[in-house]
Amino acid sequence: MDRPSGSRLITAALAVVVGLVLADSSVVVLALPEIYRQLDVSVSAVAWVLIAFNLVLACAAVPFAFVARRTGAARSASLGLVVFAAGSVGCAASGAIAPLIASRCVQALGGAAAVTSVLELMPPALGSERRAATLWATAGALGAALGPAAGGALTQLVSWESIFWVQVPVALVLLATLLPSVRRERGAAEVLAEPVPAGRPHLAANLALCLVSAALAAALFLIVLLLIEGWRHSPIAAAIAVSAMPAAALASRPLARTVADGRARAIAGAVLVAGGLAGLGLLPRASIVATLPSQLLVGVGLGLVLSALTEAALEGRAPQAIHGGWTLTARHAGVVLGLLVLTPVFTSDLVHERSAAEQAGTAALLDSPLPPLDKIDLAGRLHDVLATQHGKVPVIGAAFRPLPSDPIERRRTLSLEATMQDQLDRAATHAFSASFLIASGFALAALAGLALARARIEL
Repeated sequence: MDRPSGSRLITAALAVVVGLVLADSSVVVLALPEIYRQLDVSVSAVAWVLIAFNLVLACAAVPFAFVARRTGAARSASLGLVVFAAGSVGCAASGAIAPLIASRCVQALGGAAAVTSVLELMPPALGSERRAATLWATAGALGAALGPAAGGALTQLVSWESIFWVQVPVALVLLATLLPSVRRERGAAEVLAEPVPAGRPHLAANLALCLVSAALAAALFLIVLLLIEGWRHSPIAAAIAVSAMPAAALASRPLARTVADGRARAIAGAVLVAGGLAGLGLLPRASIVATLPSQLLVGVGLGLVLSALTEAALEGRAPQAIHGGWTLTARHAGVVLGLLVLTPVFTSDLVHERSAAEQAGTAALLDSPLPPLDKIDLAGRLHDVLATQHGKVPVIGAAFRPLPSDPIERRRTLSLEATMQDQLDRAATHAFSASFLIASGFALAALAGLALARARIEL
């Protein structure tokens, strides 16, 4: 029997709430290079725009799930959307890194309330807790995967601030769809939350979720910095490139449905994520095309492992909002873990590789057939350009402009520029290698969490 159109509308709105909030855990990834250039901060500092959101969401998810049970899920979700929208306004209006990070924390508080409450509202709308858990997990995984591409497109076409301005009307429209449910809760005479003990969370599934999410932090953060800062692609080009991951995750859904054993599905997904990240750590050259096979592996693995582990953590456990909160805590604590571990690794490697590339570039300059005075002049301009881009992957084209008017000298200058930029491209690629391989190790470590599960996960 078909569900009423009103029920379908509510179900769709609830899924969008989950996707919107969890997209925010990654939506600014492609905007981070523009943010740190515009706000004049380091990569390590701008990483806290991601870390702060995920850290607060991880800490607030379970407490707000209890709040939803006490005060009413619709009311809690509505209040969460209001706070989320207010935080989005604060992010868009911030002109410095500190207020931006503070506003991201506000967003996360509202998002935690909204997403955990939605898991209480979905079963009545769908008529099944299992279907609700599946939809909730799928919406969250797709939101997190699609976030970077959406953020990159908005950054390129409008500005990084537009990422947050766009979220405000979306949150308010979703709020309007929840108002009838809020009114029904207010009119209810009975206690909204039954005194059902929450029980213990599924430790094995949540541990594996944490470690897989730490690995995915690399796929959604490091690859973007590599494409934009390392290889100097535009945000929209990078957005198109990283859309391979969510596309592969979507394409994996029919495959996921054919594997009834959820534990096997989760293991296969973790192995694919690990293999894809290892491939990114062993890239042969600076080429977007070379990243695509690895991205496809990560995407298929994402589609298999996140949904399987989330559904496993919720299966047979009530109330679902509480255990959904535990899965959010595990996932976003994993993202924080990944960022905290990997950011200092690749920033340190970047300094080392940049120094090696500069030495190789100096040798190329000395060996070039340019006249000695031109070499001295170019060396001075290169020094000035590199000094203004300390701690970042440098773009050296400005040092070679204007080009000589003599055709022969122009060709020699362009050849030297290409040689030196190639050295920097190789340095950028190598600077990210160790971090991708460490992230691959996180995904493999998740298999240990899966090994702790004693029962098969049947969906």
